[in-house]
This record gives sequence, structure tokens and C-alpha cells, in this order.
Amino acid sequence: MIRRAVTALGVSILGAVVLAPPAAADTGQLVLLQSGTIRCLVSADDVKRGGGPIVVCQRVDGQPWGQAPWETSKFNNRLNLAVVRGTGQMYWERGVVPAANETPGGDIVVDAGQTYHVEGWTIQDENLRTRITYDATGHGLFVNAGDVRQF
Repeated sequence: MIRRAVTALGVSILGAVVLAPPAAADTGQLVLLQSGTIRCLVSADDVKRGGGPIVVCQRVDGQPWGQAPWETSKFNNRLNLAVVRGTGQMYWERGVVPAANETPGGDIVVDAGQTYHVEGWTIQDENLRTRITYDATGHGLFVNAGDVRQF
């Protein structure tokens, strides 16, 4: 009798776990900067990269920035993604920022002189560069088609 009750309870818990809807993942918001030459994925909690607020930027032409380091694999390619956390830590990765048709929100375009607030970040176009700042800490990066600098 007890064995049946425990088995029934275990099956019902397993069924609830299997049938539970998945947690909504924060896919972030895509932002086009510098007249469409740079695409950034702005996220309040990027689980793929360890969680927490993060911005990942890539040149639209897929080329790395001039100061991007080389990866340490047998292929030895340049790292083409500039990544900055809300804490101010910046690092480089190899990969692709998703295209506008691969995310639910599509691209937001930030043009000269505009300011945009998204996912706890402020994006401000300053003509020759764009300032991306995490509102809670004041850390972020400056980005344009030729250069990326953290602050």
C-alpha cells in the first residue's frame, strides 16, 4: 500500500516536471549602431554567457575589430565579438550576433544624436562613436566600426 502511494507520488511529480512549461529565456534586444555598421545584443540576463547583464557587439560585415586578439585554437582566427558585462569586465569571443529575423523583437536602430534605454542599459550615439552604459554601475563601452573601448 505504501509502495503504491510512493510510486504514484513519484510518477505525478515526474509528470509535473516534464509537462511544466520552460522558463522564458531572456533573448535580449538587438540594436543597430553607427549607421548600421555594428549590431549589438543587449541583455539584462544572458544565461548563455554565465548570466547577468551583458552586451555583445559585432561588426555587421563579420570582420574583427583592429585590437581584437587571436583565439588560441588550432584554427587561430581573430575573435570578432566584443563582450562587456555590467560590472565593466570586457572580453572577446568568436561567434555571431543573431540576425534580426532570429529574435522576437527585431532590430532597434539608434542613429546620430539618439538615446535609447533597454534591458537596464543606455545606448547613446555620439556621432563618431556610441556609448553603451549599464545604468546600475555606470560601466560599459564605446564602440564604432574601427574601435571598441571599455570604461
